[in-house]
Amino acid sequence: MNDLDYELVIQNGRVVDGTGNSWYRADLGIADGRIRKISRVSLTDAERVIDVGGMVVAPGFINIHSHSDGTILTQNNAENCVAMGLVTELVGSCGASSAPINEAYRDALNEQRSATAWGFWEEVDWLTLADWAAKVEERGAGVNLAPLVGHGTVRACVMGEEGSGGERVQPTDGEMEEMRGMVGSAMSDGAFGLSTGLTYAPGRNALTEEIVKLVEVAAEHGGVYTSHMRNEGDKLIEATKEFIEICERTGARGTISHHKASGPSNFGKVHQTLRLVEAARRRSVDVIVDMYPWRIGGLTKSLGGRFRGELPDGSSISTRKELLVGLRDPERWAQIKAAALAKLEKARESYEDRRRRLEEKGGWTPEISTTPSGVVLHSPSHAELEWSTFQEMTEAQGEEDVLEGIRALLISDEGFTVSGNVPYSEEDVESIIEYPWTTFITDQRAIDNSKYTRRMAADALAMEHPRGWGTYPRVLGRYVRERGVLRLEDAIRRMTSLPAAFLGLSGRGLVKQGFWADLVVFDHATVGNRATYADPFQFPEGIPFVLVNGRLAVDGGVPTGVLAGKVLRHTA
Repeated sequence: MNDLDYELVIQNGRVVDGTGNSWYRADLGIADGRIRKISRVSLTDAERVIDVGGMVVAPGFINIHSHSDGTILTQNNAENCVAMGLVTELVGSCGASSAPINEAYRDALNEQRSATAWGFWEEVDWLTLADWAAKVEERGAGVNLAPLVGHGTVRACVMGEEGSGGERVQPTDGEMEEMRGMVGSAMSDGAFGLSTGLTYAPGRNALTEEIVKLVEVAAEHGGVYTSHMRNEGDKLIEATKEFIEICERTGARGTISHHKASGPSNFGKVHQTLRLVEAARRRSVDVIVDMYPWRIGGLTKSLGGRFRGELPDGSSISTRKELLVGLRDPERWAQIKAAALAKLEKARESYEDRRRRLEEKGGWTPEISTTPSGVVLHSPSHAELEWSTFQEMTEAQGEEDVLEGIRALLISDEGFTVSGNVPYSEEDVESIIEYPWTTFITDQRAIDNSKYTRRMAADALAMEHPRGWGTYPRVLGRYVRERGVLRLEDAIRRMTSLPAAFLGLSGRGLVKQGFWADLVVFDHATVGNRATYADPFQFPEGIPFVLVNGRLAVDGGVPTGVLAGKVLRHTA
């Protein structure tokens, strides 16, 4: 450092330290990746001095629900993450993790990925979590990554995918021990806990007792439990009770993933679920919730993605251009429509079989919808149809059949239509935001705008959700500055020290001397989200600087491409 005290000094910052306490004025001196000095007296002895002129200096944001383990090897700059101040991600969510896996599952995964048109999947050549971590570290990453073990991945490796054994409700004693062994090995390799996706195959076939036995292994290592619960609609209350029971029986810290109430008939139920969580906390059950601040959930999709897949003649639809050719050809359209209807019928048959098998063993599964439903989020040719339901859109176009309405709109839009699920209640969204033990997440994945674009996503029938670019600035702009739902200091606590404490991260989540210099600098007067459903690939405004382990990942509002992230390892 040429005998200078610091590599970087951030001057004249309004420090919001992550504790929830009020801000204070200070300079920060950074060296060797850490905050070496917090001073009320001006610091200048540095290789570079950045005067932030009273902007907020806060800990970098920590996301405890991410799927970046699937993309980080090719989208390793994680530009969408760092641009919004996100520096650490808990990956392997919803029961699906990149590791540990076995050889059969690895081969099947590679075959599946080779058939997609996304273009950012890395060939899987690892088995253990340690092998995956070593590969990420060799490649380099723009953010810190804390890995989970995915229950669905482990179950598929041991019992098989659905249709190959994974549809069974109960594992054999030998299979149970093998799954526990895989979880234990991954925890020894530094995993932070276990995730479940109890609406996804094959995890949706598991009884509560199976989850308990696996979470016990994670808990023995001091790990957490994150759950995409069994239902977020009509049986939301029952699913929440199951989640709390698992945490209470195992002693694991737990979070309800992307908490919400789906469907108008369930609006308001979050008041009951939050009361259940609070009652559990009073019983010393360490549970919290996480959420994304958007009324549309799931992955927003190119509407044409509903027709992706194999057709009766053995061909397939995987790109926007292939879809448009099929939609315009009456004979080809008949095959596409038949395949879509067959997929819905297969889902209904699978549900009925799963319901019967689970109920025979004392379990349950929620009712599913097998009719095409959702809303139009973006239509280049028919802006007046945006936010209309599929049924409303169909009627407006003079069609009687919803699939025919979708076809007509896709042709008109050249396949660029974006759709999503039925919106959640804004009142529910704000109620969850107000709850003091809510942290904010993206439920997305690392993507580099310099490598993967909106047009590429649309052409692959794989449009992304704007939360992957705008979650944290949306909270700070809409819900803190504009609507006053949260105090600034409390919002920062929810994004930093709360998730850090939940994960047991050492030296992160606070602006504190000796802590890692994971920092975000933003202008409280202008910070905000710019990502939309029509174009999610937009960086936010008002975030000029972001540091990951002491290095500038965003400089002047532009991602630098620095690969300063680490694969974090949990220790009991």
